[in-house]
Amino acid sequence: MLAHLSDEDIRRYVAGMSSVETERHVRLCIFCAQRLGDAAQRAARWERRGILGRLVRIDYSQEIDELLAEIEEEQRHAA
Repeated sequence: MLAHLSDEDIRRYVAGMSSVETERHVRLCIFCAQRLGDAAQRAARWERRGILGRLVRIDYSQEIDELLAEIEEEQRHAA
């Protein structure tokens, strides 16, 4: 790969669908590695948690599972 990554290449990489060629380019190109890092941070939600205010990634799948469990429990009590 002679040119920098396109926006589409970066979207595929962040989505987990990168090619070997893209992987190789990112290891060698600081500019594209920076762009990928920025894109990955924008793709995920982060918040500060705990006493030290550490930055952690928010996992919405766990929250969704908890909400579904609550709804299921409410439906059981209503039946």
